[in-house]
Amino acid sequence: MASRHPTDLAALVEATPPGRQLWLRGAGRSLYPLLRSGDSVRVLRCEPEALVRGDMALVRVGRKLVAHVVVSTQPVLTASLLGGKDPVGEPLGRITALRRGPLLLPLPRLASPSLFLGQRLLSRLWTRPQARSVFRRLRDFSVSGWSRPLRQRWLGKLEVRLLREEDLDALLVFAGERLLVPSSFLRQQLLDRWTRQEGMLGAAVGAFDPRGRLHGFAYMDDYRQEGLQLEGLWVRSLVVAPRARRMGLAFRIIHCLLEEARRQGADRLFADIDDDNMASLRTFRRAGFKDSSAELTRRVNSEWSASGGLKPLVVVERALD
Repeated sequence: MASRHPTDLAALVEATPPGRQLWLRGAGRSLYPLLRSGDSVRVLRCEPEALVRGDMALVRVGRKLVAHVVVSTQPVLTASLLGGKDPVGEPLGRITALRRGPLLLPLPRLASPSLFLGQRLLSRLWTRPQARSVFRRLRDFSVSGWSRPLRQRWLGKLEVRLLREEDLDALLVFAGERLLVPSSFLRQQLLDRWTRQEGMLGAAVGAFDPRGRLHGFAYMDDYRQEGLQLEGLWVRSLVVAPRARRMGLAFRIIHCLLEEARRQGADRLFADIDDDNMASLRTFRRAGFKDSSAELTRRVNSEWSASGGLKPLVVVERALD
């Protein structure tokens, strides 16, 4: 599911003086599996000349930020942890720590030689189809039907419902682990809009375990507040934690949003999805969504491209009559 926000993170980093540090979320997946979607990075603003081989660097590619490993300094070249054909960008600073939820992993300069050797080894290993096949099998098994009974027993019965103000802490914890949407935006929307002032459309839905922890999330809102010329309500940031996947949660979350959109008087609900996200496309189509018109799809992709998006989107909609 495409996720956007009006904040230009690249401009924020560039406005930070050299020698200063800042935390940010949304540095791509080029350091996967060390860095995952929703993780945060602490960036020390510096010039490219201050980087050494093995440093984790924050790189600007257009308006997009990615985290790479420095593999050469004359000239400065960077690459993903597993290798591959990544676009050439402009280094903006050195990553000094990673944060995943409550876990903090410092990246001192002393670790740079080890990280460089690790990138060389992993990138060569990743070129072998057998290695990629083994990794995919292990990943798929961890969220497969075989492991589902164990995961269901571990998580307990999951309740899918609209978020309330008292769910803010659980939402911020989940956002720190899984979402690219800034916590300040989620806090404002939950407290001021989704819970909701009269006349404001929109809602947020979560999947909660018996202990009140969040394992799945999505919200619906309009794009006009972000300056995009797209009408209607749109499903945004649909994310289910890996431990809770293949349990039907995404379908239940979408169904809950459909019911709330109908209750609020909307006549249609839209969604935009990365064209290679086949799992999300199947889920939305199972929920009754159909492909939108070619004209709307063109407009959405044009707006997405102008805001820095790289992947093409599939636009779907469902009438609520």
